[in-house]
Amino acid sequence: MWGDALHRFPSLPSTQTAALAAAPAGAAEGTVFLADTQTAGRGRHGHTWSSPAGSGLYLSILLHPRRPVPAMMLFTLAAGLAVADAVAAVTGVQPELRWPNDLLLAGRKFCGLLLESAGDYAALGIGVNLRPASLPPEVASLATALDDHAAAPVDSDALLRAILAEVEHRYHDWSSGGNDAALIAEFERRCPYVRDGDVVVGSREGTLPCLARSLGLDEAGFLRVAFADGSRRLIVTGDVRPTAARD
Repeated sequence: MWGDALHRFPSLPSTQTAALAAAPAGAAEGTVFLADTQTAGRGRHGHTWSSPAGSGLYLSILLHPRRPVPAMMLFTLAAGLAVADAVAAVTGVQPELRWPNDLLLAGRKFCGLLLESAGDYAALGIGVNLRPASLPPEVASLATALDDHAAAPVDSDALLRAILAEVEHRYHDWSSGGNDAALIAEFERRCPYVRDGDVVVGSREGTLPCLARSLGLDEAGFLRVAFADGSRRLIVTGDVRPTAARD
């Protein structure tokens, strides 16, 4: 079972770095690196992930993927579904999914996922805000913590066990390669704005965001959109938000 090899640290620069560094030394798939705080936690596109001590779950799971890199986006989607299911099972709170790798409550982000590959290895990073904490000003208005929405303080160990079990199940399902269409259909059902939704498409180049209509996910899990001028685009990187989103 994943988590049988669990390495806990009071502090790490990044659990992702620790997981990927352990792979060449023979660390087994499913080995988990968990830190009480990260001094250089990271998210997608080089963003930082604020990791205050005692306030969240910050972990990475070492993987030995048996599918090629182009299929990795599908596992990102599967992992998001897994974490959402784990949160619902432990707390009774049902998170919202935001394509491709965020979980929200009441429109605010409380969990992010990061899947990174390095040769034959990969690491899935999961950051969950559990307790209200002082967050950097630039994210304080956009973020939330699970305790603010659950009926009682969340048992972090119970949530960790649930996350590992759900992610492992989804990973083995993804590894078989036979259920991609069902995975995409489930994600579209649980994140409805990715099909026939009004969205704002951001840009990594600094140009103004554009309004678009979502057309659903392609077979690799990337988002198809249509703009008002009739042009279409496949969103591989960048930010896409429903027009009603806070950010």
